[in-house]
Amino acid sequence: MERSWSSSEVGRDLSVVDWAATTLGPSEGWSQSLKTAVRILLSSKFSMWMAWGPELTFFCNDSYRRDTLGKKYPWALGRPASEVWSEIWDDIAPRIDTVMTTGEATWDESLQLLLERSGFVEETYHTFSYSPLADDDGHVEGMLCVVSEVTDQAISTRRMTTLRDLAARTSGHLTETEAVAAAVEQIETDPLSLPFALVYLRDGDTVRLAGTAGTPEGHRLAPVRIALDDPASPWPLAEPLAGRTVLVDLPDDAPPGPWDRPPTQAVAVPLAGAASEEPYGFLVAGLSRYRPLDETYGGFVDLVAGQIAGSITAARTFEGEKRRAETLARLDQAKTDFFTNVSHEFRTPLTLLLGPTEDALRDPALDPDDPQRGRFEVIERNGQRLLQLVNSLLDFSRLEAGGITSHFEPVDLGRVTEPLVAMFESAATQAGLTLTADLEPLRGEAYVDVEHWAKIVLNLLSNAFKFTFEGGIAVTLREEDGEAVLTVVDTGCGISAVELPHLFERFHRVRGAVARTHEGSGVGLALVAELAELHGGSASVESTVDVGTAMTVRIPLGRGHLPSAEVVESPEPRTDIGAAPAGIVSEVWRWIQPAIDSATPQTVVADSSRPRVLVVDDNDDMRSYVAGLLSDLYSVSSAADGLDALEQIQQSPPDLVISDVTMPRLDGFGLLARLQAEPRTTSIPVIMLSARAGEEGTVEGLEAGAADYLVKPFAARELLARVRVNLELDRVRRIRATLERSEALLDQAQRLAKVGSWEVDLRLRTVTGSDELLRVLGYTRREFEELGYPGVLTGVIHPDDLERVEGELAALEVNDVTAYDMRVVRRADGVERHVSVRAALVGDEDGEAVVLQGSLQDVTEQRAAEQALAAARAREEAAQREHSIAEELQRSLLPADTFDLEHLDVATFYRAGVEGTYVGGDWYDIIELADGRTAFVMGDVMGRGVRAASVMGQLRSAARAYASLDLAPHEVLTHLDKLVEELSGDQIVTCVYGIFDPAEETLCYANAGHLPPLLVGREGIVRRLTEGGPPLGTGYADGRSEPVAVDTGSLIVFYTDGLVEHRGENIDDGIRRLERELDRRGRESIVGLPEAVVDALLPDGPDDDVAILMARVGPADLVATLSMLREGVTLSVADARAFVMSQLDAWDVPEDVVRDLALVSSELVTNALVHGGDHVRLRLERTGARVVVLVDDDAEERLPTSRDPSDDDESGRGLHIVEALSDEWGIRPTGRGKSIWSARTWRSTEGDGR
Repeated sequence: MERSWSSSEVGRDLSVVDWAATTLGPSEGWSQSLKTAVRILLSSKFSMWMAWGPELTFFCNDSYRRDTLGKKYPWALGRPASEVWSEIWDDIAPRIDTVMTTGEATWDESLQLLLERSGFVEETYHTFSYSPLADDDGHVEGMLCVVSEVTDQAISTRRMTTLRDLAARTSGHLTETEAVAAAVEQIETDPLSLPFALVYLRDGDTVRLAGTAGTPEGHRLAPVRIALDDPASPWPLAEPLAGRTVLVDLPDDAPPGPWDRPPTQAVAVPLAGAASEEPYGFLVAGLSRYRPLDETYGGFVDLVAGQIAGSITAARTFEGEKRRAETLARLDQAKTDFFTNVSHEFRTPLTLLLGPTEDALRDPALDPDDPQRGRFEVIERNGQRLLQLVNSLLDFSRLEAGGITSHFEPVDLGRVTEPLVAMFESAATQAGLTLTADLEPLRGEAYVDVEHWAKIVLNLLSNAFKFTFEGGIAVTLREEDGEAVLTVVDTGCGISAVELPHLFERFHRVRGAVARTHEGSGVGLALVAELAELHGGSASVESTVDVGTAMTVRIPLGRGHLPSAEVVESPEPRTDIGAAPAGIVSEVWRWIQPAIDSATPQTVVADSSRPRVLVVDDNDDMRSYVAGLLSDLYSVSSAADGLDALEQIQQSPPDLVISDVTMPRLDGFGLLARLQAEPRTTSIPVIMLSARAGEEGTVEGLEAGAADYLVKPFAARELLARVRVNLELDRVRRIRATLERSEALLDQAQRLAKVGSWEVDLRLRTVTGSDELLRVLGYTRREFEELGYPGVLTGVIHPDDLERVEGELAALEVNDVTAYDMRVVRRADGVERHVSVRAALVGDEDGEAVVLQGSLQDVTEQRAAEQALAAARAREEAAQREHSIAEELQRSLLPADTFDLEHLDVATFYRAGVEGTYVGGDWYDIIELADGRTAFVMGDVMGRGVRAASVMGQLRSAARAYASLDLAPHEVLTHLDKLVEELSGDQIVTCVYGIFDPAEETLCYANAGHLPPLLVGREGIVRRLTEGGPPLGTGYADGRSEPVAVDTGSLIVFYTDGLVEHRGENIDDGIRRLERELDRRGRESIVGLPEAVVDALLPDGPDDDVAILMARVGPADLVATLSMLREGVTLSVADARAFVMSQLDAWDVPEDVVRDLALVSSELVTNALVHGGDHVRLRLERTGARVVVLVDDDAEERLPTSRDPSDDDESGRGLHIVEALSDEWGIRPTGRGKSIWSARTWRSTEGDGR
């Protein structure tokens, strides 16, 4: 049994329990049922404990130990369960008894248990089942508990519910008191989480108790008010009011809440206000003594405090908005009262203005042509307009105050509306608009206030006229769904969708609309809507920009919707309108008349000798009035708006513009901005006229660039004075600008010519000078003038020139002019300057010298340029001499332009990077070697000039010397590397050396840091020969020679970096461009090909020296080859001799030459077969009257020598014969062995075929 326990930690601890001391006895004597139960318990991964026997001995498994048992482990193992869970035995014992006595299982879900497992009593929650365990005889001897602790879930759910309900209870439009009360009431529903809570809010120098939860009234921990400096405060005040949370230890009499014991700690959490405010106060939250204050618990308290603070913020915001709304309502009422009182007060002076004016106009003594009549008419028109505005404001004030009296009576709306529309017919005709009315008879009875209805119709029609310039206006009246529907449709400018919702608001004006005038108070359409609502109806609008607008008023038919006290019964519907207000129609006529009168610009007085003034205003009376005031003094023209004014100004700019601020199409500020944007009109002064009083309006106008700003109403004398002052200021500005421009031009001319002017008053002994003179001398004007005369001479002139200049001036006679050069010393920096001076002595009428004046020109740069020019000429002469030497050196170093080679056609090209010189570091050479081979060498010594050319020349000479030794290419470069190190340790040289062997049909090359040669095959395929080593002078020691097969017709290309290297380009890109060019042109004739390739790659000329060498491989005239090893059998010397004689006879070679060469061939083959291997090859080449015999073998590199034979030693005899019978002969190593050759030439006779 004990062995099975060792599989778990608890099992191992069970094995060391002294079971003999328990009621269960030693484990060896346990029943099989107990053993089985323990084994199942220990092997389960689910949290379990079990009790067995008379004392219910305690067992558990690893999971239960980890999740629940805590510090009671391992003490609890083997003890009675009543001891293990003594703190909750009252809760669980009845359940255990039920299981033990009845054999039935129990089930509990989220049962609260106060466990003492962590050193303190802890609130926990568990879902568990108690199940019976039977012994071997079937009796219940124990019970098994399968448990899942759900403490975190239960407490989290409870807290989340509290927060949710708290948010719900404190939302909505609550006062601060209501919000706090709702919060603490909700907190009281969860006393397990917060046994008690106090909310304190700051109130001046105290905090007051705003709400409590779980706290008895009058408790000593909950004083109603606490002074901020009270040392006896039960709670810390400074920290939470500063935004910091504080943990507080509680006394023993703290409110316990639902627990059996009071909490021991509480937290004071700040109730944070808005971001920029101090906390409103703080929340004191009692903490459950049965839960640890961990991050989750603290976060819950913070969220509760945050929700309370948020509800306080919302409440205070709501209360503030409520107070603001009440204040606005009071202000609105005060405004209404003010409008009512002012409107009434306006009527008395208006009556006293309009009455006498009408009397004067009716007076027969007033002649129709009298100018006074026009003045009275202006007064009468504008007085009527003012009266109309007063009446509208009075209507509004009455509507708001509910004091307007209505008389709703039965009316024939069509017949009442018709004369109202007819009042506009003449105006429509005059304005070029159509006006139609379609007024259908209504079936239902319409009750309206006729005066109000007239105002509705007239305001809608006047609004349509205001915004309609083309097309027409249509009025319709119809019955629809029990309503009378009046619609006024126009083809005006339309209203943007943004403006439509605000159209019927009081005092709202549509911005940017194209209208006949911008005058108006914004009350017309608002009055229409108010009067329609007074009838129980409504007003609406539909509009499309640039199409038109439809205004609709709907009024319910019948009388049921109207106040019965205001309904007037009549047996017949009313058909007349009575005395309709004519002010609105007069206003429309006033809008139309300016468009007619202003079709062409009006000029009141046209006189070119007077200043021209343009008056811009959309009010015809105001234009006429201002023009009349100015016409006696100025030439005056007028314009109806800003665009009209701009057209006139473009044709003929005035001297001054007087413009109203508010106008249609283009207002005053827009006109001002357009004028200032044009150089031609930016200087025209503009006086702005505005009804906007106050300092702000004036500042805005002046900041916009207006010359002056005049507020309406203004006095005639004030306007005349401002016009006069601004014209005079403009005249002065123009004169000053002309003078400043002239001075600037003179100063500019002197500055460009570096000529300053000066003058000496010989009587006052004063001096003056121009700006350029002061700049040259390095003086400020004040410093220069303080010198006086003759102090200016000693202060300015160089001491070495002073005596000479004084002599020049002393010798000068009146009206004479002298010129001299001198040096001056600048005061500013002490720099010496050379100047040229011209001076004249001017006399008065008596011939006495009074003024010495003249000019001074700074010629320092001129003198320096002359000296520099002389030095440059000297340098140029030296450079030309050096250039001639270098050019001659370069010519001597480069090979000839033409080459006569047996098997190659060669073409070269060289171009210096600096035009006109041949001196550079690029070089090449072509060297004829023995047995028809040719060596090519190309290199680049970094740099230019004589030094580079000198190094290049020495390397070229050395290369020729090493080539004559018949060395392999890499050996030549190895020798050149050492030479470069000796010549210059810091010189970088690249070089490529190659040998073309026509017999082998190969190019053998070695490369020391140079660009790769290119090989263009007979088929035109370009191949890059990339093998190489480091540059010369850097230790070229491990190089090797690389053989490359070269077919007849192939093109070999060597080049330097100047051909393929360009600024900002990778050199590989340049090589690829060269490869593409060779791919395109590589099979062309080699004559001129290098130059053509250079021109194609460098169309703008080279940045560096360029050298290019091309060699095309051509065939030998006649070639024949014999291999001495044929089908594994070596041929004899006799076979070789027969081959030579037969082939040479076939080539018509002279007989004596054939005999000699047959003998030479025999000796060479014999030598090769004796000293070489089996692979011997005999080759014959004929070119013209020359034959070459070559014998190759694979012998070791030791070369034979020619010497005279002796009696004792025949060695050397064969080569001695070869030397005697050959014109030329030689021996050289090959990659496989050695090659010996012999050449013989004969004199060819004309016509012998030889």
